[in-house]
Amino acid sequence: MRLHHAVALAISIAGAPAAWAQTTPAAAPPLSQTPTVLTPDTAIALALEHAPRGLAARARLDAAGGAVDQADTSPNPEIGFELENFSGSGPYRDFRSSERTYSLSQTIELGGKRGRRTDAARAARDGAAADLALARLDLARDVRLAFSEAVAASRQVALTQDGLRLAVAVLDGIKARVEAGREAPIQASRADITRRQAQLALDQANRRLTVARQTLAGLTGLSPASLTLSEDWFTRIDAHDPATTGEAADLRRRQADVARGRAELSVERAKSIPDVTLSAGFRQFREDGENAFLMGVSVPIPIFDSNRGAIAKARADLVAAEADLAAERIDLDRRVHAARANLVAARETARTLQDSIIPTAEQAFTLANEGYAQGKFAYLEVLEAQRTLVDARTDLINALQGFHDARAELDRLTAPDIEVSP
Repeated sequence: MRLHHAVALAISIAGAPAAWAQTTPAAAPPLSQTPTVLTPDTAIALALEHAPRGLAARARLDAAGGAVDQADTSPNPEIGFELENFSGSGPYRDFRSSERTYSLSQTIELGGKRGRRTDAARAARDGAAADLALARLDLARDVRLAFSEAVAASRQVALTQDGLRLAVAVLDGIKARVEAGREAPIQASRADITRRQAQLALDQANRRLTVARQTLAGLTGLSPASLTLSEDWFTRIDAHDPATTGEAADLRRRQADVARGRAELSVERAKSIPDVTLSAGFRQFREDGENAFLMGVSVPIPIFDSNRGAIAKARADLVAAEADLAAERIDLDRRVHAARANLVAARETARTLQDSIIPTAEQAFTLANEGYAQGKFAYLEVLEAQRTLVDARTDLINALQGFHDARAELDRLTAPDIEVSP
């Protein structure tokens, strides 16, 4: 009876339906009484709300907005006061012969400096906006990858739990056959090794799940004990790429650098045009009590400093920014193609495993168990069939995770920004 019970348990486990990967396995029980059920979108929304890097990028965008306001200002006027002809000798030994001058001066910017300076600040603000979008997209990708890893680890735990139960059942069956004299004792030792390996695999899977949940909790700001993950999306491997509108965030960032480089070059060229300073005021003559008005104009003479070095630097920076944009287009195209290829490969692998390999492996394992119970097969054939089935189910988990990881990378590369509806 002991032998038949063990074989029946093994067959019941091996004979699980081919849609095994489409069911939600029992994850580690939550430690909190009020768990938070997370989907990928809600996890991303939480991460966007709490992540320090997003807050830092937002602060830099606000700082760039302040720089635009500052750039769109004119130079302040200046008030001057001069006191002449006092504390000298003779009639100038006191203040009776002093002259006092009060003046107001204003620098007039020529060459469109203010407008060009404002354009450069706006271009820098566009770059900060692109940095914010990149930070949000990077964070969303990291959350998706962490979520995928956590769900894959949970399913791996369920798989290794089944594998351990199966190994224990087979070990019991082998021991019964050894006691009945129908099997050599060495087979019991082999079955015990298999059981130990299954226990080791379960321990490793549990450690992987713990790390994955901690990573996801760190991104979302939640406690690992409060996480209950939605897993129904994990087996959906749709064939359509997500619809995106607008330039990818990486290209927008490089384009902002080019725009800023052009604006900075325009600013440096405008600086080579001297500004004019106008002044006006009046002078008091204490000796006779008379007053007189005065006016003045001053213009720098660009003999020594015509801003040639700054212009050359700005021109070189623009060339570098344009080259970076061209390189980014090439690199982005390569990365997008690689992500799409990985996505297609993972999807096809998962479908093949679901539709043919796993059902065949389950059938082979069932037949091996039945044949072994009837004395038609050796234990090594049962062990090989068991390993094939476990490997196929593990490959399916890895393929599904690879699909979602590739989708997360593709979203990161092609989207202009992230929009999430929790």
